[in-house]
Amino acid sequence: MGGHISRSFIHELINRIDLVDLIDSYFSLRKTGQNYIATCPFHHEKTPSFTVNPEKQFYYCFGCGAQGNAISFLMNYAQFEFVEAVHELASQVGMEVQYEQGSAPVSITSPTSLYDLLTQVAKYYQQQLRQSPIAITYLKKRGLTGEIARDFGLGYAPTGWNNILTTCGSTSEAKTRLLETGLIKKNAKGDYYDLFRDRIMFPIVDGRGRVIAFGGRLLQDNSKEPKYLNSPETRLFQKGRELYGWYWARQNRPLPHLVVVEGYLDVITLAQYGIKNVVATLGTAVTREHLTRLFRTVPEIRFCFDGDLAGQKAAWRTLEKVFPFLQEGQQVSFVFLPPGHDPDSLLRQEGISKWNSCVEKALPLSNFLFDTLQQQVDIRHLDGRAKLIELAKPLLKQLPSTSSYQLLMTQRLSELTQLDVKQLTKIISGELIESHPIKSSLPNKTVREYSLVHQAIIYLLHKPTLLQHLAYPNEKLSGLLDEHIKLFLQLIELIKSNPKITLGMIYEQWRGTEYEDIINQLGLVSQGSLLTNHIHMIDINKEFEGTIARLEEEYHKQIVFPTRNKTRTDEKKNHRY
Repeated sequence: MGGHISRSFIHELINRIDLVDLIDSYFSLRKTGQNYIATCPFHHEKTPSFTVNPEKQFYYCFGCGAQGNAISFLMNYAQFEFVEAVHELASQVGMEVQYEQGSAPVSITSPTSLYDLLTQVAKYYQQQLRQSPIAITYLKKRGLTGEIARDFGLGYAPTGWNNILTTCGSTSEAKTRLLETGLIKKNAKGDYYDLFRDRIMFPIVDGRGRVIAFGGRLLQDNSKEPKYLNSPETRLFQKGRELYGWYWARQNRPLPHLVVVEGYLDVITLAQYGIKNVVATLGTAVTREHLTRLFRTVPEIRFCFDGDLAGQKAAWRTLEKVFPFLQEGQQVSFVFLPPGHDPDSLLRQEGISKWNSCVEKALPLSNFLFDTLQQQVDIRHLDGRAKLIELAKPLLKQLPSTSSYQLLMTQRLSELTQLDVKQLTKIISGELIESHPIKSSLPNKTVREYSLVHQAIIYLLHKPTLLQHLAYPNEKLSGLLDEHIKLFLQLIELIKSNPKITLGMIYEQWRGTEYEDIINQLGLVSQGSLLTNHIHMIDINKEFEGTIARLEEEYHKQIVFPTRNKTRTDEKKNHRY
């Protein structure tokens, strides 16, 4: 069996981690008052409801109820296992994970060791590039300088089936790590071989500049292998979340806008020409996660496509992806290059002025939308105008009916179809399909609808310092007939022994125990809007003291009427709250 990490160590770890810095390293947070906010990464929303409280070291979403501390965040957002998350956080603050006495450490491949391995492999590829005249010649033909190749960490995977295996996989443990990163594969016979061979290598780094994967481009095109090949998805690398060039683009703040292109060399060539606000997707269409990350950083995104029919179709698919996520103040436009060109070839053949000209002619999303739809109808005729409304309606109804953006889009449609704006609005909103909002886990009961013990726990989770204003509750409460009185008294002991305890530390105390679910349920109430509104109308100190007083009254009643109270307790145990 694996060992158990010391709870005291976990408390110290949670205390040392700055949750705001941790989450901000994955996506941008915005300070508002004493807290930090963002649109929630765990459900789709247009108005930010994801809140990080630096004092409590706790995050909470008022929309979907997602909540937790630093460990929870890594588990839920970055998909780490519990032990992996602890090791990752410990490595960030220079702590060595401590296990309970007599408990052997769990054997795991820590994320830190995987990052170290990928860095080692990147350095190996860079060394091989310096020793390969063929690879150097290829990059020079593509117009890249040695300086830009160095800045982006370009490398070369030599021919042969076991270069990485021989260099970095000499032990069984090393082979396991290489397999986990996808750098080597195992065939049906059980033999290992390198994934990348005879390719220019592009390290893919996360928002903190750590290598998480690779992309490889064949030196000589052939029909047997794909021209471009990415690492497979791993716990460090998910294509739908990452953007090539993201780390480098963010070094050039403030950014007025970001340009999204299609390939590694497009990003690198543009950077060489001094255009550094550029990123690329990694072999996938733009995703919700991409858009969320981009719009958290800039108010405007420009998508770049080839100007031929294939580019037009790709741009339309992107428009359909983007449309549901548009919010007030956000802008999307489309840059179309001359047919047959991508940014890399356009810059090398026609120079920076031609690129700038194309960017200046970028089509706003609304123009591209109506221009494209009009190509499918003849608006000179009534039937054509009716068809245009039907084509536009599925998109326009995805925008909030109260937004100025939908109003302006509807006005434009009104101009094209010669139909009154009010009538168009009724057509768009009146035929909406019944929406299916994300189910919220938020409780819909007020605090006072919970049992007295639950009320007391809720108040303490909201404000642990309440105990500073209260004498120690009657010890006889331990005999109260309530299934969670023991949890309440343990919570008191925990707070008394750790006066500066945060909500994040409290959550960790009961992870994996019989009380984990009830702590999570009551924690939702303690952070939710119902309690927040309730707190504004009461003196929480007096409310907590009153709850304790009523608990003591319940105890005295229990002594006088033991049978009746036992029956009530049994009924509570059989009733789901």
